[in-house]
Amino acid sequence: MKIKMLISTVVFALGFKTFAQNAYVSTVDQDLAIKSIVLVPTTDNLGGIYAKPVEEQIRKQLNEDKQWSLGNYPKNLEIKSETLDENPAEVQKLLQTAKADAAITSKIIRGPRGISMTLTLFVGREGLPLTQETLTDYKGFDTADIKMQASILFNNIKNRMPFRAVILSRRGQQVTLNLGSNYGLKPDSRVSVVQIIKVNRHPKLKILVSTEKEVLGRVKLFKVEPYLSFGYIELEKEPGVITVGSKVMPDEFVKYATPITTPSGKILTDVTTRPDKDVAFGDDPKEWTPEPAPQYGKVEVLAGFSSYSQNVKITSPTAQSISGNSNLAPNLLIRGELWLNPEWFIGASLRQSVFSIDNSLAGSSPSSLNESMSQYSVTGGYNFLLSNDFFGPKLQLSAGYQDTNFKVDDSGPEVAFTSNKYGGLMISLGGSFPLGPEIPFELGGRFDLFMNPTMSESPSSGAGNSSKINSFSFFGNYRLRQKFAIKGELLFENFSSDYNGGANRSTVSHKMTTLLGGIQYMF
Repeated sequence: MKIKMLISTVVFALGFKTFAQNAYVSTVDQDLAIKSIVLVPTTDNLGGIYAKPVEEQIRKQLNEDKQWSLGNYPKNLEIKSETLDENPAEVQKLLQTAKADAAITSKIIRGPRGISMTLTLFVGREGLPLTQETLTDYKGFDTADIKMQASILFNNIKNRMPFRAVILSRRGQQVTLNLGSNYGLKPDSRVSVVQIIKVNRHPKLKILVSTEKEVLGRVKLFKVEPYLSFGYIELEKEPGVITVGSKVMPDEFVKYATPITTPSGKILTDVTTRPDKDVAFGDDPKEWTPEPAPQYGKVEVLAGFSSYSQNVKITSPTAQSISGNSNLAPNLLIRGELWLNPEWFIGASLRQSVFSIDNSLAGSSPSSLNESMSQYSVTGGYNFLLSNDFFGPKLQLSAGYQDTNFKVDDSGPEVAFTSNKYGGLMISLGGSFPLGPEIPFELGGRFDLFMNPTMSESPSSGAGNSSKINSFSFFGNYRLRQKFAIKGELLFENFSSDYNGGANRSTVSHKMTTLLGGIQYMF
């Protein structure tokens, strides 16, 4: 009996020794194991405006993470966190002092083209960066938006890890791993257990480019919780090779459509050799490519009608007020814009209108006067993009010069209406806002502020004047195609002048309300 017990003990010991020997783990695999992580204080070049909220966001996500334990950043540690990716010795010092397996850094730089943010994960005894995510020239500026971008970068950091989870425990064939339904796993899912045997790094940046893995086995899950899963080992390379700490990768395969083959089994890769090519593709089939997005500028051609009125107060030889009106004054507007880059642009416009008004001044003829309105402007401006999309919501600030000329027929013997030419520097504030990706409609508006406008008159009323110009508009665009849109615009304008003492008239004003419609082409 004692002999049998001795033999059983020896066999068990030998089996245990074999089991332990099969559980070999490469040094590279061990080096990538992360149980604890330390968050390095975030830095920015704006006095901490974005650094503090971004650091709070990353800390929140690390605290909610069930795979990594967040440690405390060592107090009074003298290292340059901004240059850790260039100084592995400083990283080693940080990890040793914090007693952590990994460290994550984040830095933000506000430049002339936008905000750039970089998150870097350092893992391993060599002090080298493992993965890095960068946001470049981001146009947003709201703190909540910047925090959301930091959250996206953090998630990308985790998704680029060379494994997704680890084995927490093993009992016979049954194992537990720290990954669950939050990643999309469900009962009957299968995961691969791997060992990382080599890390290929970028020759300059030293970040991970790819890894070489050895498949140790496969696990089928029978119970899945949000952050834990339970399964049993289906396949194993050697008995006991899957142990606590083994890396886990969900089975992810590239799926292809069923290929078209010849009767002999050969796959047809050229569409022109398929037996159904005439039905499927027609004559002379060509590869479809999306229409390129506009990148140089836009041109608008609009036509419509104005409700026009001119009012004049005459002081000499007799005091009286006269007015001339046209309810349907035809208008033609051509407007162009050239995009120097996504922010800066220059623009120009030309507008014409011809109509007739009644001559209501007693003793003056003819009774009907022809009048024309011509207007041109040149501007330069800046786009404040409210999203990453140039064609998304944005504000426009521009400055330029506008000239508007109201030219009327001569009348006599008493002059009823004079020709007036208004001009001046203007500052414009506008904006456009798409209604959504599913509704190809865009609304917008513009307000023009004129700085010290002037008015010249022919024939002269005998004195100088002070003038004002008010102008604002609303518009809507319906996108037909990527480069074409139907545009409608409602424009309100008022030009007025008060004469100085000694003139034979005291005030003159031109009021126009214009409704336009036409085509917008972007190129």
